[in-house]
Parts: sequence; structure tokens; C-alpha cells
Amino acid sequence: MLDIQPLKSFNPPFQVTSCIDDHFKTVSTWLGRDMRTMYADAWAFEYNADAQQLLLDRIVYPRLNLGYLDTYHGIKVDFTDRNFSGTVLNSNEDEKPFLDMLQSQLDAGMAVLVGIDVYYCPWSDGYLKTHARHSCLAVGIDQKDQKIMLVDAYYVQKNMEMELQLFLNISFYYAIFRKTDPCSFHNDWKGLLSSSLYDQTSVPTMQNSIRNLEKFAKAYSEEGIIISDPKVDTQHAIFQWMRFSLARLRYASFIFYLHELSQEDMLHTIGGQYLELARRWDAIMHQSIKSSFSGDPVNQRQKIYNKMLFIIQNESELLNQLQDLA
Repeated sequence: MLDIQPLKSFNPPFQVTSCIDDHFKTVSTWLGRDMRTMYADAWAFEYNADAQQLLLDRIVYPRLNLGYLDTYHGIKVDFTDRNFSGTVLNSNEDEKPFLDMLQSQLDAGMAVLVGIDVYYCPWSDGYLKTHARHSCLAVGIDQKDQKIMLVDAYYVQKNMEMELQLFLNISFYYAIFRKTDPCSFHNDWKGLLSSSLYDQTSVPTMQNSIRNLEKFAKAYSEEGIIISDPKVDTQHAIFQWMRFSLARLRYASFIFYLHELSQEDMLHTIGGQYLELARRWDAIMHQSIKSSFSGDPVNQRQKIYNKMLFIIQNESELLNQLQDLA
């Protein structure tokens, strides 16, 4: 069994959920590598103005930049989905190849990221209560007792046992890690900053991201957040709102990484200001949900809207400063 210490990716004074970040942090540290360039796109924001969707379902943040993770840190990650519909396994035809792959990776000394359902994790707060997508690291298999050992960095749990057959029935994806050689221009912080701001064809421009945030804020002032089923809708709203704070935490982490490479004081200052933006978006989340339970009055939405515009203006100024540095 692999000896891997679970690590948290962020430790803000407010709740942000990201098991993926925690497990990438855990694996990269275990491998003796960094991972923070994979947050280079975290500033980008898309807004799909489809009135048929709930407001918070119209937001799109970029996925982790796995290309940068490979190029700059020498960690290649390949994700594979299994045949699931929601929480139901459609076919177990891949069960033996899946198990063989897990054993092969573990025998080679490499952990495997696996998707699971918190409903079946006794150590989670969702055990036998809520079906939700989660992830862990597979670190060992006991074929004799038919158990799999998991590290759950999100809950900071090490070597948790699960029945092997149950795991095979509920694991909906896996990701294989492989060490590669980082690029030779790893320390060119200006080149990295410039490419992250200007060379990303899959994300909107900085100006469009700011405009998209303004469009979202305006739509919030007009529509508010709909909470029909308090138990289900509130959890979904919290999860979606958290993405605003998480994106700023991720980007702050990237900026602090650039500061470590460059020793440029301005980058340390900007990183700290992005942490403050994360805190402010967390406050917006709480205020908007509280307002929705009070009937979401127009005057309250307007106050929150004005706060959003202030936050967005601050972020626009920070991005302009980063442009100047690049």
C-alpha cells in the first residue's frame, strides 16, 4: 500500500469545496512537484445568457489546465469515464480491465484518482444522506479480503477501507498520473504570465470575462436566486456560488507561484488582493442566499448587485496590472 499523506489545497477562513484540487495537491507534493500553473486560466469567466436555465447554471469557469501541469511541472494526467448514468452503473463490462489497471498502477508505485459517490463513504458528511460526485486516491488493494484502500484529501482521511465490489459499482471515472520532464523554460515567469493572459484560445479574453461578470451581476439584480426546494436548491446554489470564490483562490495560488519564481513584489500584492476577492464573493454567496429566503426583495438584490460591481471593478484593475507586468 502506498504511503500518501492527504493535503488540503487551500485553507481560507471560509468554506470552499474542491476535492479535485485537494487530490492534485496531495499527489503533486508526494511526487515532489508543484502544480500551480494549472490554475493559469482561473481568471476567465463565461456567461451563457439562456433564460431557460437557472441563473447560477449559466456560469462557466475553465477546467484545470492539465496541459500546463504537464508542460511546466512534469505531471501528465489522463481521465477516463466509466459507463454511468448519474449514480447508476450501466455496464460492468470494464470491471476486470478497470481492476487490472488499478493493480498495475499501484504495483508500479503510482496512486490513481478515482471518482466515487459520497453516499457510500462512511467518513463523509454525506454518508447514506446525499448522492454527490466526489473523488479519492486509490492507494492499495487487498485481494484476499476484497478491500480497496483510499486516501480522501478533502476529508483529510488516510487509508480508508471500502468493499472492493462496492467500489467497482460506484466509481464513475478514474485518472492516471505519469511523471514527465518539465519544459526547459520553466522559470520564464513573464512568458508564462503572458501566455496565460493572451494565448488561451479556449477561454474568453480578459475584457470579455469582465463583461460576462457584469452581465451575470445584472441578471442577478433582475432575477435573483430561485429557491423552490430549500434542501436541494440551497445546496446547489451554494455549490455554484462557491465557484466564484474557488476561481479566485486558484488564481491567487498561480500568482503566488509567479511571485516565488520572480520575487516581483507586485505579484505578491496582487495575489493577496485575489484572496480578498475570494472572501468578498463568499460574502456575496451568503448574502444572496439569505435574501432568497426573505423573498428576494428588489432593494436587497440591488445592494448585492452594487457590491458585485465593486468586486468586478477591482478584478478588472488587477488584470490590467497583470497585463502591465507581462
